[in-house]
Amino acid sequence: MSVTETPQLTERYGAPPRRIPRHLQRWGVVGFLAASFAAAVWFTIGMAPGQLEYQDVGYTIHSDTRATVDFEVTKDFDATAECMLHVLDDSYAIVGAKIVTVGPHEGSTAGERNQYLRSDLLTEYRGVSGVVDSCWLVD
Repeated sequence: MSVTETPQLTERYGAPPRRIPRHLQRWGVVGFLAASFAAAVWFTIGMAPGQLEYQDVGYTIHSDTRATVDFEVTKDFDATAECMLHVLDDSYAIVGAKIVTVGPHEGSTAGERNQYLRSDLLTEYRGVSGVVDSCWLVD
């Protein structure tokens, strides 16, 4: 009888854990790999049809009354979207605003769904940043 199988140790600490059978270990690895592959496909496909994404790309403050906002919109080719652009001052107050319409465009691949746009805005006071606040699909 080995040291790990003595009755006193078994009574004190309980029976040693059983090993997982080899075929269950294999199925666990296969399941993990399948779940990992599914997650990779999910994140690779990324944007499903009908979704709208937007982000700031940059801005330029030209003067006390004029600024330019650069932004990116990703949408379906035949969809029309509108985006609200803001120019902000140093206290985050809106000093300029504009709604820009992004109409349908040509393309055939997922990468061509992105559109880089630039819009000039008039401002009441000198701004310090320009942002795309929100975008929405228009029927």
